[in-house]
Amino acid sequence: MNETLLIEDGLFETRAALKQNNQIVELQIERPENISRIGDFYHGRIAKILPDMNLAFVDLGSPDDGFLQLDDIPTDAINISSAVHEGEKLLVQVIKDKKGDKGLQLGCRVALSGPNLIYRPLAKGLTVSKSIKAKDNRNRLEKLLSPSCQTSGITVRTSAQNVTDEDLSREVQALQNEWAEIQAAQAAAKKPGPIGRPKTPLTSILKNLFTTNTDVIVNNTATLIATKEYVLRHAPGVQPKITLWDKQAPLFEVMEVEAELDTALQKYVSLPSGGNITIEPTEAAIIIDVNSAGNTRAAGLQSAALTTNIEAAHEICRQIRLRNLSGIIIIDFIQMNGKGEVGRLTDTLRKNLDQDPRPTRLIGMTELGLMQITRKRDRPALQEIMNKPCAACDGDGHLQNDIATLAGLIRALQNQARFSHSATLNVEAGVELALTLRKHHTLIEKELARRIAVSTNAQLADFEYRIG
Repeated sequence: MNETLLIEDGLFETRAALKQNNQIVELQIERPENISRIGDFYHGRIAKILPDMNLAFVDLGSPDDGFLQLDDIPTDAINISSAVHEGEKLLVQVIKDKKGDKGLQLGCRVALSGPNLIYRPLAKGLTVSKSIKAKDNRNRLEKLLSPSCQTSGITVRTSAQNVTDEDLSREVQALQNEWAEIQAAQAAAKKPGPIGRPKTPLTSILKNLFTTNTDVIVNNTATLIATKEYVLRHAPGVQPKITLWDKQAPLFEVMEVEAELDTALQKYVSLPSGGNITIEPTEAAIIIDVNSAGNTRAAGLQSAALTTNIEAAHEICRQIRLRNLSGIIIIDFIQMNGKGEVGRLTDTLRKNLDQDPRPTRLIGMTELGLMQITRKRDRPALQEIMNKPCAACDGDGHLQNDIATLAGLIRALQNQARFSHSATLNVEAGVELALTLRKHHTLIEKELARRIAVSTNAQLADFEYRIG
């Protein structure tokens, strides 16, 4: 499979798009102020135990402390008070980000992720992805990696099926070295705080989307160097094609990522047959509705309803991954004729969902004819990152949020700078945006290598702008 990771590193956000066989399958946007902390290690101290809830609060040496549940501790203890005690110092890893008033969820079952493998130094055994179907390949991987699982555990990702034995062996060694560094840092720690190398928006993206079979295209030299350093550290010996985008037109425009991003933030998605799907995130669940829009064309022996539903199933699975939808997902498909058609639709969904790297469960059709899916949340949905509720429509609509608008303005100014010989770029901005631009004035001018003249227009919305 041809796979390319496109990375556009900007001043206020880093954006990435993963293409497989020339189709965009995943989008990720990271900003310095809200990088996911899942997988991060901390030297923690048990601050308080709540026996009735079977959990303990953990001091991490930062404003965002966390909590530890009994189930997330490798112990035979039957209650939290027997597993840990107040004042105890221990190594913990973030397994869920903070959400609302709920702090970071922590665990002691350590897992280190590489491009093709997950290394679990405190567990034992080998698990090979079910998506690796070929028996000879499974046997090869088991023979190669089983010796490393006598005292630790390894999970083999689907991407490993196309990786050489030599490269996988190097990856195991790199993960073991990383674990040794974490152990040494934990032993040397005197007070609660983070352990290991801090994440950046770029490393967060590479950790999530890069495999050793992935070509990478980046938009600037600094990102090129940082990407090569990451690969050297996490996949030593591997030499993927990592290149610098050298065309004048922006990378994401030429590769049609901008158009895909725009579609992924819309409520409606059109289908080739003329039908459409509606995607509505709510507090309780993601509600997806399939509409025929008058399409009555059947395909061969199958009904028009099944034809539209199967077409919708492919696109829904794609949109779930693109938008990073998670939690409970309810799909209202067009009513079909009999169990046979429902079975064909279910098989189509299952095959598509099997390609999703996130843990996803197809529960099936309810008595009311609604299809149920659950998907693990590992980071915020695309809409949460990019949008904010619209005050003018009682929260039913969404507008681009302030950071997304600011990042978009910088990209627009960069684009203008490519085609303008003027030493100064002029921006007319609403009150709040003008203040923000002046606050970051020096940084922005350095990024653009141009002077920026900002004028305030009180007639514009707070984060509205015009480029002169």
